[in-house]
Amino acid sequence: MRPALLTGAAAIVLMSAGCATTPSTVATTGDVVRPSPFADCAGLTTPPAPESPEPPGDVLLDALPDLKLSCLNGGDVVRLAELRGPAVLNLWGSWCGPCRAELPAVQAYADRAAGRVHVLGIDTGDRQSTAEELGRELGFRFPSLFDPNKELLTGLNVARLGAPGLPTTVLIDADGRVRGVHQTTALDEAGLDRFVHDELGVTVP
Repeated sequence: MRPALLTGAAAIVLMSAGCATTPSTVATTGDVVRPSPFADCAGLTTPPAPESPEPPGDVLLDALPDLKLSCLNGGDVVRLAELRGPAVLNLWGSWCGPCRAELPAVQAYADRAAGRVHVLGIDTGDRQSTAEELGRELGFRFPSLFDPNKELLTGLNVARLGAPGLPTTVLIDADGRVRGVHQTTALDEAGLDRFVHDELGVTVP
């Protein structure tokens, strides 16, 4: 069963202002076990490019919160503080309308940026079954970690980086430092290109 679609005024509000809370009811996919649509999370602690330009943006945070999250495809646990960029971390959830609008653009960017920029999703405040169903529905497959308790979102708030809700996109450099945060509105592919270029100094053809 697919998650219920947002309708009327509620959908308009969420599309313009982001998703600050999780709906109380999240659909499940039943007892059918299907392969995960997501790629594995290997190699994320190694910079994707041997040499990266010095990012022009300011350092907002010396390191991500020291959390350990499981890979959505059933792979290893990943320690966020050990991630190395250039990297795009996209916090999303199957219950979030703007995330649905943004995720295909993130996948298109990930396809173009392979070998130059890591693209990693953080499935937030969700159920694994509905996350996988959305991945199949929208055709996105970039590696994603599972954060059902919104630990990263909470950690970014504690670090005074905002992140009141989804979608939130975080950029980190080759040393794992946070260089940019975009939140509450969906990015298109061109907007994500500009964001990465302006904060990390990386241009993807």
